[in-house]
Amino acid sequence: MIARHIRLVVAVVAALTASACQNAKPPMQKLPEISFANLRPFQLDVGQLEIVSEFVAPGRSPHIEHLMPVSPEGAIQRWAQDRLKPVGRTGSARVVIKDAKVVEVPLSVDKGLTGAFKKEQELRYDAALNVAVQILDARGMVQGETVAQATRSKTVAEGITLNERDRVLYDISESLARDIDQQMSQLIQSYLGRWVR
Repeated sequence: MIARHIRLVVAVVAALTASACQNAKPPMQKLPEISFANLRPFQLDVGQLEIVSEFVAPGRSPHIEHLMPVSPEGAIQRWAQDRLKPVGRTGSARVVIKDAKVVEVPLSVDKGLTGAFKKEQELRYDAALNVAVQILDARGMVQGETVAQATRSKTVAEGITLNERDRVLYDISESLARDIDQQMSQLIQSYLGRWVR
């Protein structure tokens, strides 16, 4: 009788331990801050910097901007703050975020018997970033403008962890913002050079 109770207690403890192991989640990773502070900023002959977003994230599938550790919109806002410095007295530089979407596209995977023995690409993330930099005079009239755009697409395999997914999405935002930075570095000099000090 005592042996039976011991076996029952051991079985319950084993079941609880197995359940706890299944429910344990890996710790959330800390991703680095996306920053452009290491680059020399453009000193612009304007009195202030404005950041305006024309892009409205739908907040529902297939859009996933709201689920990202750093959205493309957030990355380009940081870019604008780090790279565009108003050093003048009047007028403004306006950064207009025209598009900053990321959509999740399910890919077809083999659901048959052969599919159980291979790891396939299950999802694709398609992202686009379109940004304008405008110079406005004291009356708010646009005096100069340049536009840069970037796209990225990345597939991920079946069974990706939440941390791995977050890293992929973080890399997409960072890559888009760095693409915009590279383009704007040339475009600002070429098209807005008269306002660069």
